[in-house]
Amino acid sequence: MLLIWIMTGCSSTRIVSEVQLIHSLGLDLEDQKIEGAAITHVYGKETTQIELLETKSSNLFTILPDFNTITPSQVELGQLRSVIVGRKYAENGVEALVHTLCRDPSIGFRLQLAVAETKALTILKGIRHMQIPFFISDSVAQNIKTLNLPKTNLHIFLFNLYGEGRDPYLPYFVMHNDRVKLDGLALFRDDKFVHRINSKESFLLKIMVEKAKSGQIPFEVTIKNRKEAGMLKNLHSHAAFDVNMTESVPSIRVKLMVNGQISDYSEWLQLSNPQVLRQMEKELSSYLQKEATIFVKHLQKLEVDPVGFGDFVRSRSTSWDYSHFRKMYPHMKIAVTASIKLEQTGE
Repeated sequence: MLLIWIMTGCSSTRIVSEVQLIHSLGLDLEDQKIEGAAITHVYGKETTQIELLETKSSNLFTILPDFNTITPSQVELGQLRSVIVGRKYAENGVEALVHTLCRDPSIGFRLQLAVAETKALTILKGIRHMQIPFFISDSVAQNIKTLNLPKTNLHIFLFNLYGEGRDPYLPYFVMHNDRVKLDGLALFRDDKFVHRINSKESFLLKIMVEKAKSGQIPFEVTIKNRKEAGMLKNLHSHAAFDVNMTESVPSIRVKLMVNGQISDYSEWLQLSNPQVLRQMEKELSSYLQKEATIFVKHLQKLEVDPVGFGDFVRSRSTSWDYSHFRKMYPHMKIAVTASIKLEQTGE
């Protein structure tokens, strides 16, 4: 009993109304200075307000102390849900930032990281205007669960950043009609931003890096000499990788297996007919195979590896050398095949 009283007396408490909790942090790079911005809650006796803090510093480590100099209450990171960086900041590298985040015990590994087009401050101003302080983290979670965003958070980013044979990726946000919009993925080479991919390409990456149960991709195929356009919804997908190490330059075969659904299609397309259904599955498989092949070649041209092809080669190599793989990667033969099985056609 005495020890319980002693431990209680040593605990550190924070009263919500006496601190300012940062929910979203934004960082930009301008003229060799770091511009910091933060979305916080200010708790009053009767009302709660969303406030946007702004500061500028010569280095990353003084951003939080600078916030404390412009607020009447102590700034806390215990409720930090997301960190978004401007495109220019991301192009210069985010390794120092993730090191800082990892060293803070009050920040969890489920924190969402993101990239902004063009400045993080613009995105946070849009969030304040919408009065949705957790917009970034909630939008990312919703798009992972229902749409084309692969699983991502601080933990996954660190795994892809420091795991040899793979490159990280992050959600990409833009402003659209005065609203904040999640618009594809930012691809990194090591810790530096290289390129943005759109929603369709995000879907292709998602079904390659995880067993996905969501996502959708627009398609256009030809059935009975008539063009049919629509949306293929993923119900369950799986990717298998076969690495051939017999030659000097390894080759990889990727097999995509998708159970999908087409909910809206033309009246003339009778998917209740088994022959038409099989023809549709064949055409969609060819379409997905073509799009995935183009996407993989694009990744090779950019020299980025978010899929983790290098990791597959490393796991089957007795003399792995990452720098050597980097040189081989753009010239590797990576063949993609796809198999689609349609379910729940609505008839």
